[in-house]
Amino acid sequence: MNKFYLAISIICFVAINDGAKVSKGTQNIILTGRVTFPEGSPTPVEPDGKLTVELQDTSRADAPAKVIARGTSKVTKFPVAFGMKYSSNQITPGHTYSLHANIKNKKNKLLYTNDVRILVTPLNVNRKKPIEVPVILVKKANPGSKKSQWPELVGKKGNEAVQIIKKETGFTNVVLIKEGSPVTMDYNTGRVRITVNKQGIVTQTPMIS
Repeated sequence: MNKFYLAISIICFVAINDGAKVSKGTQNIILTGRVTFPEGSPTPVEPDGKLTVELQDTSRADAPAKVIARGTSKVTKFPVAFGMKYSSNQITPGHTYSLHANIKNKKNKLLYTNDVRILVTPLNVNRKKPIEVPVILVKKANPGSKKSQWPELVGKKGNEAVQIIKKETGFTNVVLIKEGSPVTMDYNTGRVRITVNKQGIVTQTPMIS
């Protein structure tokens, strides 16, 4: 057994035996992983970043994502390890769960976020490797220029994303596209396409296209 999984085993043992009262059939779970930045430098653009990773229930298209657990840590370089603890009785069979990550600076400005949904099975305690959550650098618009992408909307309801983008841009041509649907290849500077799944949840970064 390598050092990583030995450490996780010890963490799990301590979490389950920390004196908390656990009902019969209920299990305390430690979910671990790491946030990666595959597109660039291992050094963040700002040295004072704070990582927040949430385990969310994203099953309902007519309701905001429900946060099940949250983990935070300081960011000095990539990859960034994270961990969070929750109880098995917080998980509903048949529901969809995903991880959402963001890194903000001391002024609470968003620096990095994941631009695709990371689906997870929260009751899988026998993972053979840590979960990886890749993030992208949120591009800052130059003064006087318009925002062209909205990675922070991944995981939100499609209809909510439409209203946010319309309010920020003044565009009227903000459309929802179901995953796998064919689209035209023309580029329109006044149009934003938002890809959603069957539950109406945004799964890719909306952008002007």
